[in-house]
Amino acid sequence: MDNSFLKNIKNIEIDSKHRELQENVESFLTLPDRIGATNEDKNLPKDLGKFLVERDFIKGVDVWRGSWGFKYNSEDKKISIAENEMSKENYDYYIFRLGLGNNGESLFPKYGIETDQYRFLHEAGHAYQSYLVKNESSVLNIDPMSWYNESIKGEDNSTFSMLFNLCYKIRSVNENRGLSTWGNVPDYNAIDGSSNRIAMRALEDANELVVMKLWHPKYLETFLDYVSLKINGCNESNLESDRLVKLGENTKSNIKEIIDLYIEEMKHEINKK
Repeated sequence: MDNSFLKNIKNIEIDSKHRELQENVESFLTLPDRIGATNEDKNLPKDLGKFLVERDFIKGVDVWRGSWGFKYNSEDKKISIAENEMSKENYDYYIFRLGLGNNGESLFPKYGIETDQYRFLHEAGHAYQSYLVKNESSVLNIDPMSWYNESIKGEDNSTFSMLFNLCYKIRSVNENRGLSTWGNVPDYNAIDGSSNRIAMRALEDANELVVMKLWHPKYLETFLDYVSLKINGCNESNLESDRLVKLGENTKSNIKEIIDLYIEEMKHEINKK
């Protein structure tokens, strides 16, 4: 795989100059031309990156040595990207590979640089989650850890809380099946306590649904059609293999409505003076 994406971040560390970090984060979050061509919100990922740098929720980018993974650390506010290449096997499992745009182009990220861009966007999505938890906790006058408990109990009615609560309830039936393949990452098996594991997996599910929408609205629509068995040739055995749940029409519509609102609120937050 071409490692030019990795080369781009060689000199971007946590002590990087603010402008340099911002320019590079925006560059990583600029959608590929073929995806942006039919996405009315093609600049939103880049705007989100700029916003997160300005708010100090992305303070640096570095390399996760010896790993093929990407991650966001909510403590030091750094995004770490993979040193090692993602295997084709992992790509085939973790990346949802259906959906066509109006121009006939496939909507899913292609193996290589596009997948790295998509995964960087996924981590920026986690950074935004961290931003929301901090702000909403402050408004509720609770500590950030309590935000998760309040959301699980349904006592916080923010858009993010509703999305997290829904994903948590779905994972509670069977923590190994949910609304994203990224929520099935084996690393979560090491987390102590069933509720803690379910919460981490649910956060992944919630984030990935939003990231699909940010990448391209029709990409998310295709995924929701897939998990509600509205795509010809796809059946429950496919969902079982992917360890995804089947959605009914009401839940599918509810998720779409919540994510649409989440994105609109994100735009408002980014543009707020």
